[in-house]
Amino acid sequence: MAYDEDTAITVWPEYFDINRTRAMGRRLPKNLCVKDPDLDIIAKGALILDLEYEVYENKAYPSNWAAKRGCVKVEKGKIPKTELLPKIAEVLVKNQKK
Repeated sequence: MAYDEDTAITVWPEYFDINRTRAMGRRLPKNLCVKDPDLDIIAKGALILDLEYEVYENKAYPSNWAAKRGCVKVEKGKIPKTELLPKIAEVLVKNQKK
């Protein structure tokens, strides 16, 4: 399936931020989260998974509308979002420790 902006999965850095609570938008356990997740590394995770993606740098997470940290939109279809997020998180954790 090719990338389609209208049906793409939106991946926010807030999903991977260890400083946020689940209520604040963190989607994964803390062992899969990092401090200040980077859009480029999230995009690298999508690339490693062989998914088409697009980076939007001037977007804001809805519950954190004042901070425009951006997001990455990933093609939908190959991997469900519940499986996609931990796989991207593994790439973030590996790159955070370097």
